[in-house]
Parts: sequence; C-alpha cells; structure tokens
Amino acid sequence: MNPMDQLRAARPDHLDTPADEHTRAAELSHAMSQARPARTRKTGVLRPGWALGLAGVAAATAVALTITATGGTTPAPSSPAVAGDEQPVTRLSAKQILLVAAESSLKARQGSGAYWYVESTSGNAQQVGTKVHYTVNSLGLSRTWIARSPKRESWWVSQNLGTKPAPDSEAAWKQDGSPTRWTVTVTKNADTRAHLAVEAKGGKPFGNAINVGDKVADLAGKNVSVAELHALPTTAAELKAYLLKGYEGHGTESNAPQDADSWLFQVTAGLLSDMPVKPDVRAAAYQVLAGLDGVRSLGEVTDALDRRGQGVARAETWPTGEFERQLIVDPQTGILLTDRFVAVAPAGTYGWAKPGTVVNWNAIVKAEWTDRKPVKP
Repeated sequence: MNPMDQLRAARPDHLDTPADEHTRAAELSHAMSQARPARTRKTGVLRPGWALGLAGVAAATAVALTITATGGTTPAPSSPAVAGDEQPVTRLSAKQILLVAAESSLKARQGSGAYWYVESTSGNAQQVGTKVHYTVNSLGLSRTWIARSPKRESWWVSQNLGTKPAPDSEAAWKQDGSPTRWTVTVTKNADTRAHLAVEAKGGKPFGNAINVGDKVADLAGKNVSVAELHALPTTAAELKAYLLKGYEGHGTESNAPQDADSWLFQVTAGLLSDMPVKPDVRAAAYQVLAGLDGVRSLGEVTDALDRRGQGVARAETWPTGEFERQLIVDPQTGILLTDRFVAVAPAGTYGWAKPGTVVNWNAIVKAEWTDRKPVKP
C-alpha cells in the first residue's frame, strides 16, 4: 500500500468528504501548519542550560529545518504566530503524522556530493548538588562525514561542549554556590557504582576515520556500505523484513532482552536520523514506524533547540526502568529533528528523574550531501 492509500485509510471519519488525493494530503499537512497560540519567545536567544555555546552553530539552534535542493537540510527561520490569528489545531494520530512525513519524504530530491554530512547536538541529564539536588545537562557536538566513494575516508568528530544547569535548575545551582565542576554517580548494577567528574568547561574536538573497507555504518547489527544503503528496499514490507534479519531478541547495544517492535523503532529511528538513504527509503522507514503497535501521538512539541515539530513515542523498558522514546519530526519536510528519551518510571542511574524528564536527546542540526572534506581534529 503506497503512502497516499495509507493516508486515505488513516483519515478520520469526520473528514471523509469527496476529494482527490492531493486535496486529502494537503488537508492533513494544513492541519499541522495552522497558527499556534502566541507564546513568549526571544528570537535567536537560547535558553540557559540548553545553549550549546557554539560560535558556528549558535544561530542554527533556534530554527526549523527545511529540505534543500541538494536533498539534505539547512536552517530556515521559524514563522512566528500572529496575534489574533489563532485557530484550533487538530491533533493527528501517530500514524497520520508518520504517513504525512512519508509522503513529504518522497518529494525530496536525491542529493549529490562527495560526503553525506550529519551535524548533531546531544544532551545527557544528571543529578548533582551538595547543599541541594538539581539537574545539569552534559552537552556534546557530533559531526560525521560519510564518503560516497569507498576510496575516500569517512570521519566522525566529537566535542564535549561542557555541562550546564538545566533551565529549571538555575536557582538551585546558585543556592549550591554556582559550581562549575560536579561529581556524578553512575549506577552500573546493584553492586557497582562509579563516580565521574563533569565540568562546565568543554573540551577539544577528537575523532577518527570510521570506515572499515567500504563499510561505513551499522544498520540492524550489520556493517553496511553506502552502496548497500542506496540499495535498501523502498517498500515498508520489504524494508521491515530486511531490518528484522538482524533482530536476535535483544537490543543493538546490549544483550538486554528487547521485543521486536521496540527494536524496529530504535533501528528505524537511527536510519532516519543519520544515514544516507534515498528519499523513497526514508518514506518506507516512516511507513514501517506507522505500522508498529504501541506508538502514540504527542501532538506538537518543542525540542531542546526550540524547534517545533510533531512528536510520536513508544514505551521502552531498560535495566534502569521504564522510559519513552520520542521522535520529533517535521511532517511537512519528512525531517527527523530530534530523538530523545523521557523518564516514565526510572530506576538506578536515573532513579532521581521525575516522570517526564528528558534524560537524553540527540538533535539533528544539519544532514546533507556536500563536497566539503572532513574537518579533522
């Protein structure tokens, strides 16, 4: 079933009036692009704690992403709401959000360039404090250049951007003496704990070549080349079957048991976030997500970079408790903006986190084909 047929099947009954395919798709996209209630926001100003402190990307952190002619993404200013222009916004189901994103992905052009370049920022929440307890976010920047040709090196470069108090923890941080260095306790298991030092000051970039022969990425537990990524199936059924060949009953990063749908949600999110696949493969990936059980709609949400998108989520069980994996997408462009984890009933390392706390996030700032060579540290 193609995306338009699925959109038609997912259409709410009360919208079922005679209309052609293009009108139906336009209505769903329009429902997500209506003016939102006005909210206080200083354009271009980053919230304390989530600010990345990057001279090169600071201007890009309060923007929405749009498709470029090169088949990637580039920052574009968000459109502010107009006072008096507010209208009720229909909350779409998770399936509708994902199918609109699939349809939008099909409209994107396949880019050209020597490298697939992905730039992302990340954050990890931790509890600290001596006089009082509060939350800090350890921030990072990651850049990846995946060479189209196996004759070129592919590179990954990471940088520690330092640790800062979370936006709602500044008062407690000041009460604690405004420290710039903290000790974090990490629970490895019931009997083992580690104490790590984190500080406000960031570090220098570091990195290395990531290609092994022509292999440049890990997909579903298998090392793959750019050629293999370009040859991925372009229908949801075939892509799902391909991915499930790598499922062995546990997660991709550990031997902890994981059900097939949770595993698919994780693997497919990774494919969408940073892999150089064709537009029709991205569309198929969104359709795979739309067909999974237990995926719920979050409606409109704002990510750590103050970008607005539509959120979908699925519950996950870790050794450290219950969490929810949330994907924030821009359905009108098919771009995955942010992949994050939110505490539901945490334990162990995250036992301190209140339900609803974003404990970890990765936000895609840029993803595009380019001829610019890797910037090696």
